[in-house]
Order: sequence, then structure tokens, then C-alpha cells
Amino acid sequence: MIRIIVAGFIFIFFAQSVSGQSYLKRRSRGFYASTASRNVILTFGTGTSHYFGDLARDGDFNNIKANVNIGARYRFYDRLAVSADLSWFRLTGDDATDPGKAPRNLSFRSDNFEFSAALHINLFPESRFYLRRFANPYAYGGVGVVNFYPSAELNGERHQLRPLHTEAISYSNFAISFPVGGGVKFRINPYFNIALDGSYHFLLTDYVDDVSSGIYPSPGSFSDPVAKNLSDRSGELGANPTFAEEGRMVRGNPDNKDGFMIFNLKLEYYFTEIKPSYYHRRIKSYKKNRKRVKPPRRRRM
Repeated sequence: MIRIIVAGFIFIFFAQSVSGQSYLKRRSRGFYASTASRNVILTFGTGTSHYFGDLARDGDFNNIKANVNIGARYRFYDRLAVSADLSWFRLTGDDATDPGKAPRNLSFRSDNFEFSAALHINLFPESRFYLRRFANPYAYGGVGVVNFYPSAELNGERHQLRPLHTEAISYSNFAISFPVGGGVKFRINPYFNIALDGSYHFLLTDYVDDVSSGIYPSPGSFSDPVAKNLSDRSGELGANPTFAEEGRMVRGNPDNKDGFMIFNLKLEYYFTEIKPSYYHRRIKSYKKNRKRVKPPRRRRM
């Protein structure tokens, strides 16, 4: 899949290089004047996702999974823009990666969706899209909603964990997120950018991995044997009695919320123009005219 994506980027780059030459030829016919303010940008990206939570080893960035992102951005001022993005990403965690947590023997996988909106700030202004700089760093922050589905494998079969209530607690599979990030976008021709983008997403939930409470439910409280076996898996490694039978309070840490990190390679296309509102035009006109007006000269007496 990575080869297909890279090949697609290469094809688009060369195709748009040819169209970019045609773009420049139309300058003498007033083309720039009619498209000088393309302020709607469409984006597509793919890259890696990294999980941080109860089933992750501290400081471990080797837990790499995939993500795909599509979005749109509206630039309403020289350095400011708002965006809307939809992402799919996979997160996984396994106690086996951390010797200190390995006896607990819990693991999960979750395929997730996030819809988010953010405010972007560019380091350099982009008043006219075709005159933008070759490289422009940016930063952004926003808010979103994540839909997550933690699951685990038992005896070769994968089970959704939320309906099993492995901690005897009900929780929603939707959570508020706060993405914060930044990157650098590089101009490849008048229409397209390539961007290197990274972000961390703070979550208002500790159940993306189905692990939070520090208390193991009593084994006798489960009527479903699958839920009982997935709640306490220490017995699979020979623990006797198991952690739940001992009444250990080590299943999770409710004090720390889950989170994830995203790294993407993005393709950005300057799509069209949305004309500014009447209020915005008045502000720009006022600032422009104020620069032009010179104070009257005083007459000499």
C-alpha cells in the first residue's frame, strides 16, 4: 500500500508540474487576477499513529500503526485558517512489550475515527496563493470527537471489549479530543503543497484500551466466561491464584487519560475561492486606505 501511495504522489507531482507551466502561460490573459485568492485547500494524508496509555511502555515509539486523513482548510486571513478533518487510525497496546507489565498480560486493538476542527497559524503570510513561499512552518490547535472500538483476541477469535464490561463499568465509545500540532508545508507548484505534519491528541477518556480502573472485578461477578477470561488474563501465564483472585488493584491507572500521536505526509491542493464576508472586506478596505492616506502638511506661517 505504501508503494501505491508513493507512486500516486509522484504521478501527481509530475502531472501538476506540466499543468503549472500552462498556468504560468495564462498569466498574460489575466488568469492570476481571477484566481489570486484561492483560499480553500483540500488535503489528503497518510502516515503513522502511536498509542499512549495503560498498555503502552513509557517512551516507546515502536508501536507504529497506520492512519489516513482527508480534510479541508479555509484561509480567512494572511496567516490564519480554519480546518475540518476526518481521520481513520489504528491503535494497539500489549503488556508483553513492557517487562514490568507483562505478568498482567492484557492487550487491545482499536480501529478509530476522529472528526476535528482546528485553527491554523502560518509563520509567513499567504495573501496570494501562487506567490506563497517555498516552505512555510505552521502550528494549530483544536477540538474533535473520537469514536473508538477496543477489542482483544482470545483463542483465535477477536472480541469487542466494551460490551463485555471487563471492569464492570459502562463507558461511551465516543470521547472529546484536543489535537495540538504543527509542521512544514513545501510548495511543489502553484496548485500543490507537500506537508510534513505531526500532532498529539489529548483525550477525555481512559478507555480507548478498555483499561482504566485499578480494581479487578471479582471473577464470580461475570456470567459470560469470555468477559471473565478477558478481564483477568494473568492465569494464561501461569499465575495461581490469578490477579483477580488475589484482589490486586493493579489493572489500570485511572489518573492518566489515554492519548495518541499522528505523523502524516500530506498532499494539499488549492481548490477554489470563497469570497470574504462584507464585514471582512470592510476591514481590509479600511486598513488599505489608511495606509494610503497621508496626513496634510502644515502651512508655514
